[in-house]
Amino acid sequence: MENIEDDYLVKALFVFDLEFIGDVRNLSSCFIWEIAVFSVLTQEWFEMVIDPDPSKQIFPPPPIPEIPQLTREFLDQNQAVTWDVAFPKLTNWVDEQRKNMLPVFISHNTFRADKPIMELEGRRYSMHMPLNWYFFDSLHFSRRVIRNTNGNYSLNGLHEQIFGKGIENAHRAKEDVVACINIMQHLTNNTWQLQGPMYPVYSTALRTIRWIGQKAEQLLFEANIRSVEQLYMIIMSNARKTNTPLSTVVLQTLATALQNRLPKDNVKNIAQQLTSTQNCMYCHTFMQPVALRHVSPNPG
Repeated sequence: MENIEDDYLVKALFVFDLEFIGDVRNLSSCFIWEIAVFSVLTQEWFEMVIDPDPSKQIFPPPPIPEIPQLTREFLDQNQAVTWDVAFPKLTNWVDEQRKNMLPVFISHNTFRADKPIMELEGRRYSMHMPLNWYFFDSLHFSRRVIRNTNGNYSLNGLHEQIFGKGIENAHRAKEDVVACINIMQHLTNNTWQLQGPMYPVYSTALRTIRWIGQKAEQLLFEANIRSVEQLYMIIMSNARKTNTPLSTVVLQTLATALQNRLPKDNVKNIAQQLTSTQNCMYCHTFMQPVALRHVSPNPG
């Protein structure tokens, strides 16, 4: 994790959105069917429809009715390609647009959805994402800089609050990217001066852990703990040096890192989350069960 506002990193910003089948609460069920990316630097677009599974004619219904039902007819009409064909085109396009700057990808709720889904899709095809790609969450930034009276910080909720109307044709990739661009331009007065953490590819954001908010994340950053994986490695290292129960080691590790600068109840809640049976002390991306796909021959 690095802070996006740090001047020593010269950044090229890309606003993006993925549309996918599956339920984000179960990442391994998610498969990309559309991607749109906008280069803030060059004002250029990358758009592509993705075939999540060429062997399927019928796709599962979306988890919420607002998301359109994916059909084979739509994929055929839009000349959909599989991810192993689309992703090299995307990386080449990004390299052309970024002008040797560090690429930073911005999307709404990216750390719980777009970023890990993109990583998982690459893993299915045994493809590596560029290690110099960073990700920034417009959801966290919005919570930092604007107060939503009804607590709805979804992309559509923010759009309604700021512009007085919902997103037209929401849950299509380009339209959602346009909405995110408009929101970010409004919140930064068209300067794109952003604040907050950005995480590199294959690094899990600390705020994906329940009870870790902006302050706790910043305190862990100051303690040189900059990802979920790094936090778990420190906990495991401490646990191996003692016969103390893991729950105690976790609490002691957090207390040392946070230095009593967070309420004790908050620290206890984070510790309980880390040791709960629903949490796993491993990288969220690499530990997701996925079915590996056969990579089609490169048509070029």
